[in-house]
Amino acid sequence: MMDVGAGLRGRVEQGLWPRVESYLGSRDVAGLAVAVVRDEEVVAHGFGVRDAGAGTPVTPETMFHLASVSKPFVATAIVSAAAAHGEPVLDLDAPITEWVPEFTLADGRQGEVTARRLLSHSSGLPDVADYGWHDPQLGDDALSEFARSISDWRLQSEPGSKFSYSNAGFELLGLLLSRVTGTTFEEAMRQQVLAPLGMQNSTFLRGDVPPDLAAAPHVGMPLAVPEGSYPYTRRHAPSSTLHSSVVELCRWMVAYFEPAEGSDGQWARLDAAVRGQLWQPVIPVGKPPWMGEIGLGWFVGEYRGHRTVSHAGSDPGFGSRFVMVPELRTGVVVLANSNNIPASDIAAAALDVALADVPLSAKPDGMVDLRAVPRSVVGPVAEVLAASGPGAAKAEFRRLAEVDPAEFDLDDEGFADATWGAIELHRPSLVWPLLRVWTDLRPDSSDAWTMTGWAHQMDGQHDLARTALRRAVDLNPDNDDATELLAAELKVGQ
Repeated sequence: MMDVGAGLRGRVEQGLWPRVESYLGSRDVAGLAVAVVRDEEVVAHGFGVRDAGAGTPVTPETMFHLASVSKPFVATAIVSAAAAHGEPVLDLDAPITEWVPEFTLADGRQGEVTARRLLSHSSGLPDVADYGWHDPQLGDDALSEFARSISDWRLQSEPGSKFSYSNAGFELLGLLLSRVTGTTFEEAMRQQVLAPLGMQNSTFLRGDVPPDLAAAPHVGMPLAVPEGSYPYTRRHAPSSTLHSSVVELCRWMVAYFEPAEGSDGQWARLDAAVRGQLWQPVIPVGKPPWMGEIGLGWFVGEYRGHRTVSHAGSDPGFGSRFVMVPELRTGVVVLANSNNIPASDIAAAALDVALADVPLSAKPDGMVDLRAVPRSVVGPVAEVLAASGPGAAKAEFRRLAEVDPAEFDLDDEGFADATWGAIELHRPSLVWPLLRVWTDLRPDSSDAWTMTGWAHQMDGQHDLARTALRRAVDLNPDNDDATELLAAELKVGQ
């Protein structure tokens, strides 16, 4: 039993690490790094492996691709430029075309797109459909070319009227930052944010990640490292490509905290005025507990009666969750190199342990128990599939589905987590056997046919893609992903 009176390290080592190890020991995962911060104390640990093939262990210094946790860093740089002492170099409410003239829209409404609206995902811009991980753009002009490439886009909602997540908006913000600072986006982030905070290894350039620290992405099921493919392109650097470790992310976290009385000054700090702007809610999101509202690059929510600011990320082979409880000077970082780890559940469990000595509003089910989270059925089914083929795999699924009391999560989400990363990387061959088993087991699953249609699309099999996607839409007319993929396929056929 955890000693609530123990210090942070004691509580985490007694009450969190065993729960995480127990959870991971019964799951199909690669690696995980977790850090907990309270005041200015940091407790961090690595679990599993950086690369399943090599067997190299994860440590607190292991560097992961952070996916969308990159965005708050970009937001901090942009808002800092707008709040600069003396003459600010950037107006958050001016059209970004003042700095990015190559950005145009088919409806001519590019003048309504401002930095503030991009930071709060309220610009009305659509999202990116294909990230092109399979064809990475590595030149200094990648962001400028991206801005030119969306000239046929139109705003899909009235600017400032509602939240609509857009990675594309952050690519434009990265180009804006590059223009304001007169250097590349990646170098601007290094100069403006990473270096001043002592994040010496952290970088938006994959080539700068030390090979002996790098975590490899794992996709499919059983998990595999997709040879020759990685979620990296400078075209989408601002939205996605920051690489960092839990150790360095804790420096980032403490920089946001108000200094403790008697603090020894070893931690760099962000300007309080900048912090206030970033966390000021702009527009409702309506996805509690973490995403009640959106500020500028940060989601504002609450956990057990206390305000949180957070962001999560998910790209093929990687997942991340960063949560702060500012008033309690507490936070959690969770980084994984596969897509089937419930980072939010781990973060909640970590907050419960970190704040065990603080009055919290009670939850109906008490503290988060990771051991109570059921294992997805996909892992054992995929193992049988690899060893004995589809017939045996389907029989194993049916056998496990009949276990009483239920021991496995039978939902489609597990199949989706096991397949989408490989498809997005244009490596559907890694998951075709599992996709076929999924559609055989769940012929009425709209999600199964959506993934199947997407995989056919990546293979260039457009007739098969349209057939599968029409079935997905027929099964669920509200399936927006299938609807968008089908619309793209119908354009190809014209």
